[in-house]
Amino acid sequence: MKSSGQDTATATASDTAAAPIGRLRMALYGLMNLPTSVIGLPIALYIPAFYSQNLGLSLAAVGALIALSRVTDVFTDPPIGVASDRWQTRFGRRKPWMVAGAPLMLLSLWMLFVPTSAFAVGLWGMLGGDAVSNLYLFVWISLLYLSFTLVDLPYRAWGAELTPDYDERSRVTGWREAFGYGGTLMALFIPLILAAAYGMAGPANALLGIAVAVLVLIPLLFLPGLIWVREQPARGTPAARVPWKRGLRIVWSNGPYRRLVISLVFFVVAVSMTASLSFFFVASVMQESFERYALFILAYYLSSSAAIPIWFRISGRLGKHKTVVLGVAWLSLWSAFIPLLGPGHYWLFFLIMILKGSAVGALVFLPASMAADVVDLDTLRTGEQRTGLYFSLWGMVNKGAVALGVLLATNGAALFGFDPSSPDNTDTAKIAVAWLYSIIPAAIACVALPLLWNYPLTRARQERMRAHIERRAQRMAGAPVS
Repeated sequence: MKSSGQDTATATASDTAAAPIGRLRMALYGLMNLPTSVIGLPIALYIPAFYSQNLGLSLAAVGALIALSRVTDVFTDPPIGVASDRWQTRFGRRKPWMVAGAPLMLLSLWMLFVPTSAFAVGLWGMLGGDAVSNLYLFVWISLLYLSFTLVDLPYRAWGAELTPDYDERSRVTGWREAFGYGGTLMALFIPLILAAAYGMAGPANALLGIAVAVLVLIPLLFLPGLIWVREQPARGTPAARVPWKRGLRIVWSNGPYRRLVISLVFFVVAVSMTASLSFFFVASVMQESFERYALFILAYYLSSSAAIPIWFRISGRLGKHKTVVLGVAWLSLWSAFIPLLGPGHYWLFFLIMILKGSAVGALVFLPASMAADVVDLDTLRTGEQRTGLYFSLWGMVNKGAVALGVLLATNGAALFGFDPSSPDNTDTAKIAVAWLYSIIPAAIACVALPLLWNYPLTRARQERMRAHIERRAQRMAGAPVS
């Protein structure tokens, strides 16, 4: 005779195997990605320009400090990922970390984005600081990235566990990334509205408006998901206690995951290089205004968002990995034309970038969905649930690749003599910016294509793994195995 606990476990295993999670819960889960995504793009688009042009730091130093701030992830991401796998509370394994990280995110965001405000100046003074300096930038961007670890790492691990289904995972990721694009678009609309309605143009005003919006949106949009979207029970036993360095070695031994992480590095470096230099390309090479720059960025990300359903349909036919390869090829095709453009070509550039932008969705939501599939392989082999550890490495690599892309772009431009505060950069400097903005990132993204073309974790294999995992869960729960 089974105990009530066994009955509950059996019901849970059966429910997890059979019931789809539904669009409402997908939407509430995805909605939480919107406010954090408002933050991401301005770090690449506006922080280098603001701290170099407005606050007098060197562009090369800003890029180096952003990259250096990522070193802390090596020490914070894996322990937090492992802890979120193992730490059981009445509120779940993932949610408490997000709640703890949100206040730090809001504080560090304000200090980084609005450093000349009375609050920021006063707090920095209380901490012994003086004027905005390299140290100021390093401290607050490091704390902001730490808060992202606390919030975003458990959030993505939670999403990977919402459903075991191959295609439904793509839908969960699609909802999340669609709202993420909504946040990105909001980060672009805010500067446009401030410039058009209030005459508040430029990076400083853009960062102020974005910071105010995020202060409101994080509590407003986090609460519904935290309250109404339940975490799913682990489909394996909690991972055994191992030192985090050994845990990373275990994760790295997963062949498909290793391929995916290496590919992620190339993709994210490429996208972050493009984002870091987009303002300088439009302002210095195209010689266009800030308002036109904001309009172009808005259209670029609208195109990216609108194309996500198309890529999702393609992935249903070709598989996720081959769809990503197709997306990279599409992005590279349109990147090839950009160095040929200059002043007077804005609308041609506008059209090309809409076509190029339509590829970005394939490089964002499909690899994240593939990462969730890879966790199943580890669960099948070990019987343990290590989602948090897997996504800690994923997040660490992702943020490190963003920083590397910013470093390569900003220091590469500086190496060829580009000065963001000068209206008269040399032709050599402008050509360097154009190539670092387009051709070189596209070539970097293409390096990953051989790794993905024969990627072994297909839909058929994932469905077989899922069936084995569910049968094992039913056996452990004492349920009849179908």
